Amino acid sequence: MEQTFAERMPKSKRRKIQAWSIVANCFGSLSEVMLDSSAILISYVALLGGDESLNMLMAGATGFIALLLQIPSGLLVEKIGLKKSMYLSCAIGCAACLLMAGAAAMGSSAKYFVVGMCFVYCIARPIFGATWYPIVDSFVAPSERGGYFGILRFFYTVFAGTFFFVTARAMGEHPPVWLLQILIAVCAVLQFARAAFTYFLDLPPLEKKSEHILDSLKAATANSCLTSFSIYMMGIAIVAFLVQPLTFVYLKQTLDHGVSTVQTVATFGIAGSIVGYLIFGKLLKLLGSKRMLLTIHAAFIAIPAALFLCGENTPHLLEIVCAIIFLNCVALACFFCFASAEMYSVSAPDNKVMSLSFFNTFFCGGRMFGGFISSALLASGMLSAGWDKFGLSFTSIQSVFLMAAAMSCLWLFSIHSAGGKSRQKQRLLSAAELSRMIFPGNCARNCHQCRLYS
Repeated sequence: MEQTFAERMPKSKRRKIQAWSIVANCFGSLSEVMLDSSAILISYVALLGGDESLNMLMAGATGFIALLLQIPSGLLVEKIGLKKSMYLSCAIGCAACLLMAGAAAMGSSAKYFVVGMCFVYCIARPIFGATWYPIVDSFVAPSERGGYFGILRFFYTVFAGTFFFVTARAMGEHPPVWLLQILIAVCAVLQFARAAFTYFLDLPPLEKKSEHILDSLKAATANSCLTSFSIYMMGIAIVAFLVQPLTFVYLKQTLDHGVSTVQTVATFGIAGSIVGYLIFGKLLKLLGSKRMLLTIHAAFIAIPAALFLCGENTPHLLEIVCAIIFLNCVALACFFCFASAEMYSVSAPDNKVMSLSFFNTFFCGGRMFGGFISSALLASGMLSAGWDKFGLSFTSIQSVFLMAAAMSCLWLFSIHSAGGKSRQKQRLLSAAELSRMIFPGNCARNCHQCRLYS
């Protein structure tokens, strides 16, 4: 098999570039963490007169816009190239955050302006994603992908967590508006660490320039390996991403625990993510792709099933929930890294940008649909508020946990059953084979995914 651009590079040079890419992302990711996981923007909007509804609107913007713009961003990257796309992404993100920082000068409309700039910032994120993953392929060899993504996410999670923890302690419980403005502006400017890294990077030219703007998208949809794997990973993501927020709602609203308790449980989740990122590379080498995927899938069956059994009268309930959330975030971190590493395997070499954007559309869709489905079930009144079985009492939220476990189990069982029809009876059907049973078409390459479970 022909060597990739990264494999032709001396190993010492690859390692050096990988180290610099991690440093660049540690600084460049601060604005993303500020938007997604810190209380900085929430506090800022509150000080400007905003309420919970505006904060929830900000929280929902990221996933929705990322879902809508993944494929258009891929088309843009193919049109203008990787480096220009990275510069554009950083410029949009930086401008949006700087305008957020200056919003306090706009008086009564400041809070709405911040939310608007949050939407603008979200435009930059899919452009960055469509650019970054092809760039990574230029300095990370296929055998290094699992370990690289694990280490990358470990370092920027620890770095961003430490950064915001220290700044929060330094600012105190009630920081003035101007101090939050400075912090937001600093995070804005640091995004250009990614652009600076890309500027000094040697990149291979995009291998294919389509005559028609939609040709690359048509090629991606015709790749049955890519299509099937995207659908499969979306199915897992629907369950994976509903567990943690639903657990917090369960603790707060059903079991009536306070903010401090919920935050303590969340801290165990952060610790689980860090551990998951740290050990993923070693686990992948130990288990291999097939067993790694099966282990992750099994975890997303067992975890919601365990939460279903955690009722109000369960002994040591909080300790058990903390342990479950810790394990859930370990599995979720491994899931992130596995998806990032394996999506290259089902992407055609001459259509990598669009293939990766296509995959991320489904992945982002899974992240959104999980929360949407659980919210719709709870709000619709379809589920009983409480029911009893085998001498135990269950709530509607516990019913959702049970349904999530059942859906994940059914998804795995259906693939197992399909695999049993093949010549090799005792094996899991690969995503590529499953696809060819559902969608007519050919694999765009003799991809790794076709051989993954043989």
